This record gives sequence, structure tokens and C-alpha cells, in this order.
Amino acid sequence: MSESKLSPLLGARDLVLHLWPKHGDLLSFDPSSAAALLYLQLALPGQFAIAYCANPDLSPTGQLPFLTHGLYHASGLSSIIAYVRRLPHARNLDGNLTPVQAAQLTARIAHVDSSYGDLVNHMLYSLQENWADVTRPALISMLPVPQRYYVPARIRASHKPRLEAAELWDVPEVEEEPAEEQRRVVFGRRRKHKPEPEAHHFKRTFDREKVTEKAKALFDVYDRLLDGRSFFMGSETPTTLDVVFAAHSHVLLDLRLPDPLITTALESYPRLVAHCRAVKAAAFPAHIPFPPTIQQSWLSSLRSLFPWPRAPTSTSAARRALEKSPEEERVERRYRLWRWAFIAGSVLASAAYLYVAVSIVLVRNGDVLARIGAGEQQQADDVPEEEEEDDQPEGAEEEAGGEPEDEPEPEEE
Repeated sequence: MSESKLSPLLGARDLVLHLWPKHGDLLSFDPSSAAALLYLQLALPGQFAIAYCANPDLSPTGQLPFLTHGLYHASGLSSIIAYVRRLPHARNLDGNLTPVQAAQLTARIAHVDSSYGDLVNHMLYSLQENWADVTRPALISMLPVPQRYYVPARIRASHKPRLEAAELWDVPEVEEEPAEEQRRVVFGRRRKHKPEPEAHHFKRTFDREKVTEKAKALFDVYDRLLDGRSFFMGSETPTTLDVVFAAHSHVLLDLRLPDPLITTALESYPRLVAHCRAVKAAAFPAHIPFPPTIQQSWLSSLRSLFPWPRAPTSTSAARRALEKSPEEERVERRYRLWRWAFIAGSVLASAAYLYVAVSIVLVRNGDVLARIGAGEQQQADDVPEEEEEDDQPEGAEEEAGGEPEDEPEPEEE
């Protein structure tokens, strides 16, 4: 499939599907994202762009995939499908079904999303070998710094409660190491791995067989539903059910996992494997190119740390090159005026606050300085007088103070 490149400026005003990045031969690493891509390609071939995104926080609801169309956002596969169906130029994949078939279709989509989704998530997040060798390194390669250090563990923890409720969590993988290789190094000392108790080994085998039986029970239902046809519900073209089911099969078949527990069970149903290939071929025929991709810049890591506008800024020349409707021009002009008014008001309010605060400080400082200066002056005036009184001699005090004492009269003989 050929893949065309699209500038971020050209994709800002169009229908853009934000989905998990692809990995290897996968359309997307997430089954819901792959299903959304298949659905839009069947309903709106060549009329939308895709943007690979590994940060769910950019979505209005914190969920991937999500769709942007101008000022409108639709998060989640069901919301995306419901919005695309309302577009006048979109093809309704389920338009040829009867009301009864449409009701059955809705119930089966919910069943596939729940049961098949749990099996796929079990393969990706529960089995330790698949998580350590494929899923976690893939997520790390998709995420920017610093999200790659904590988001993979957060995603795995978010799947744990549901998989535990479905009894699909913490099912150990098969160990095939020979006895002489089962050694461990602890603080520089080599010790042999303790042999697993026989009862524990039987429990591990039983848990894996139980998961396989659950997967085969699901595959039996939909293998009979195909009944030798290419698509479900007897349709000549893929329906929404075909898209959702094929997206989950696509992740299992085209992602090479070290422990192919459920993939092996799926490959034992050739009609389901052929169904997945038929849906992909109908969505991406040879004469239709792959949807254009909005290239992510190196600033995506910085944008994931701070709030950032989704619509990229552009120069005046690039802005003139964009084709906008009068309604869009009017809405954008109104938001631009309000934005600049808010910025100007914030600047004026900040300047007024600083002016008042500085004025109060200066007035208070001036009053204090005046009082200090007056006190120092008064103290300076009092000190010289005291010093002059202390420095006067005793004779001077007598001269200045009063009459001299009478001399004694001479004695008569």
C-alpha cells in the first residue's frame, strides 16, 4: 500500500482520525484503532487523514482512537461510527440489512468487542513473555519522553481488573528451557532453579487449555455464522461486524508473539483467517492509496507535558493557502477576538495589580523612612546638648552660677 504524506497545515481543517501507531505489519497496535481505520476507509475512501498518536491524554475523553472534524470531536469506536454515519457523503456499511439483522448486528458487535477484545488483551498484556518481548518494547518505541517510562505500566494495569474478572489474567507461559539452563545468578553466586512441583505444572497446563477452549468456543460461533460466505450477515460487502471482528483477527495474525496461544487456535479456522484478509483487501484495494498521514514533529514530547492547542499555528501565507468556508472563517474570527481580548485583559489586570502593590510598598517604605529620619534627627539634636553640659569645668559653673564666698575677716589683737 502506498502512503502519501500530508502537511499538518492541510490536515488541520479536515476529517482526521487519531489512532495508536502501527507496529510492523499492523495497521495499528490497538484493535479499536485498526477497526476505526478500516471503517473510515470503507465509508470515506480518500476523504480523511490519519494522525498516529500514543498519548491518550490528547483525547477529550482520554481514549484512543478519536476523530476530529473542524471543531467536533468523537472519542471511541462507537462514537466515531455514529458520527461518520451522519455525514451526507459517507457510505453506510449496514444500509442493506433488515431491522432484525441490524439489531443482531449491534448485539454481535458488543459480543466481539467484549469477548474477542479480552482474548487479544490477554495475549498482549497478561502473558509475561509477550508483554516483556513485544508489547512493552512496542509501547516504549511509540511514546515520547517521559511518557515511555510510566505509561506502558499504566496501560497494563488498566486492563488487569477486566482480565481478572474474565479469568484471563496471570496465566503463565510454557517454559521450554532444559534443566541445565535453568540457573539463576544471585549476588554473584549461581544457583539451580528449583524444580516446579508437579501439581503446579498441571495447574499451569490446565489454565492454558481453559483459555484455548474459551477462544475456540468464540471462533466456532463466528465460523458457523460465515457459513461459507466471505462476510457476515450474508452481505456482499463488509459490514460493521466484519470490520470489528477482522480488526481483532488482524492483530493476532500479523503480530508475531513469542507465545502464540490464541493465534494458534485462530489459525485452525481457515475461513476466519480468509475473512480477515478479505476485509483488508476490500478496505485497501490496489488502486486506492493509503490515507494521508499527518506527520508529528519533535515537539510532540513537549506538547504532551504542557497544555497545547491541537490546531497547529501557521504563517500568513500558509493560512491563506487553507481553504475555509465562510462559517468557519466567522467562527475562527470570533474565537480569535475573544482570545486576544482575554490576553489583553489579563495583561492589564496584571499590570494594575503590580502598580498598586508597588505603590503600597513604596508608600509604606516612605512613611517608615520618614519616621526613622525624624527619630535620628531628634536624637542627633539631643546628644550635643548633653555633651556640652558634661564638658564644662567646675570653675566655670561657679562663675556662671552665683556670687563668690566671703573671705574671712582678720582677727583683732
